[in-house]
Amino acid sequence: MLRLGCSGCLTVLILIALVGGGAWATFQAMRTPDVAGGPVAPSDGFKAQQKIFEVIRRSGSGRPHTVTLSEREVNAFLARHLVETADMPLRNLGVRLPADGHADIAGQLPLRQLLGVAPLSALTPVLPAGWLDRGVWLAIRARVTLEGTGAARDRRWLRLDVQQFWIGRLPLPEVMLRVLLDPAALRLLRSPMPEAIDGVRIEPGRLIIQTS
Repeated sequence: MLRLGCSGCLTVLILIALVGGGAWATFQAMRTPDVAGGPVAPSDGFKAQQKIFEVIRRSGSGRPHTVTLSEREVNAFLARHLVETADMPLRNLGVRLPADGHADIAGQLPLRQLLGVAPLSALTPVLPAGWLDRGVWLAIRARVTLEGTGAARDRRWLRLDVQQFWIGRLPLPEVMLRVLLDPAALRLLRSPMPEAIDGVRIEPGRLIIQTS
């Protein structure tokens, strides 16, 4: 009897731990990450657009040219152009530039889309419809490099090598990002760049773009 009672207590403790762990993970996954971008002014987007246009305009002059975009200008440009002109499943993109060569990027997508792959798709029938339409935050920390530079370059690509990945504020292995997202969202990790851009460098709080 004592042995049976101890086994029953152990089972109850394991169930409590599993339920508590699941509740904690769900709570963390539904939170807004620190990376999420704040409001930006239309003037920030206009400044960013003018600076990028200036890079393109001067690219044929034969002289190198450099422009610097602040973190706010980068966020405003993404909000004004990338989401509106591209068929991107992620919305409310936000970027933070915390250190040399690194960027933190966050965006939202409906929970329904996140549960579109097995085994998570098994949860779809049991969750309330209102939950499925809620936006869930995805966030990454990535090293940013420009591919295709040098004498033998063909096409340039902005490459993001993911080092950390979160759903909300729940940390997950980086490989889960490729499991959960469809190819349309994953293409953000390797984006084509205009030929005029010869260098991209990130410093704390700013993005530096160069032409050759």
